[in-house]
Amino acid sequence: MPDLKGIRDKIDRLDIRILELLDSRVELAAAIWKIKSKKGRPVLDPNREAAIIAKLKKLDKRLPDKSVESIFKEIFSAIRATQKKISVAYLGPAGTFTHEAALKIFGAASDYIPLKGWEPVSKEVETGRADYGVLPIENSIEGSVNLTLDLLQESPLNIFGETSLPIHHNLVSRAGSIKSIKKLYSHPQPLSQCRKFLLQALPNVKVEETFSTAAAAEKAAKHGKGSAALSSLVAAHNYELNVLKRSVEDFPNNVTRFVVLSYQLAERTGSDRTSIAVTTSNRPGTLYKLLGFFNERKINLTKIVSRPIPRATWGYLFYIDFEGHRDDKKVSDILKQIARRTDNLKVLGSYPKES
Repeated sequence: MPDLKGIRDKIDRLDIRILELLDSRVELAAAIWKIKSKKGRPVLDPNREAAIIAKLKKLDKRLPDKSVESIFKEIFSAIRATQKKISVAYLGPAGTFTHEAALKIFGAASDYIPLKGWEPVSKEVETGRADYGVLPIENSIEGSVNLTLDLLQESPLNIFGETSLPIHHNLVSRAGSIKSIKKLYSHPQPLSQCRKFLLQALPNVKVEETFSTAAAAEKAAKHGKGSAALSSLVAAHNYELNVLKRSVEDFPNNVTRFVVLSYQLAERTGSDRTSIAVTTSNRPGTLYKLLGFFNERKINLTKIVSRPIPRATWGYLFYIDFEGHRDDKKVSDILKQIARRTDNLKVLGSYPKES
């Protein structure tokens, strides 16, 4: 039976070998970047990274799929940073769920720019100060994030990618007990999503709304033991708060979808989603006919919502998500048909669906 020292010596040799292999990968990635930069292609290739991870998941026999994905995303991020460091604007401050989503997509080796507001995130990318932007677009309980939908209609940026995060709200404080809480800080959405818990556990506590869950945690930390916040565990850790109760949301299957904004157009992968915004004339049957185009071509719609057009009384804009890429022939054909039969069509992006 091998002794502990013998096993550890083997692990040490493996660690050295892993590092040597990573160094070799850095050299090969640098050669690829040299070719890409001459052709004006971006350093980030999410389709290639997704294909590598999918292949490795099938080959692996020991590690969970999530572990394989997180390990290799960090490898990609670290190696990418040796070629060109990516900058990512997101809805801050640090510790928000949007921050977590951005880290999930781009890895820890990227540069992150926290901003207070949807439009500043977009402007940071539009002006070239950031390579990408990340914003929430949809929650499984609350529905669409209208501020993001409105921004997409006005912005020249495209949706370049997407990711989803399970959302768990936690009651956090410098206090050691719920009984000490006199004031609660929170973003309006967690207040809505944790309504039953708050009525039961904190019925008489004064509530102050904040810009984000991370800002709520910051205020709870600043104002001492009589204050609490609804926040992520990351924000609680960042501000050294006690977790008084985990996952206090009313519905356990609470998921938020986030989108990546960029000037880049995502290439076709064969498993894609397209998002469009359409305005139609206010006549009977117009929307019915529009949706009929998708039915005739057997294109699966995944979402349709309407938003008022601010400058047109009782005018509406329809946001539609469906499966397929703008470069697919049947999607290209339907987009041409929609453009001819509606007042206005904007393709917000065609991008890889999250697996």
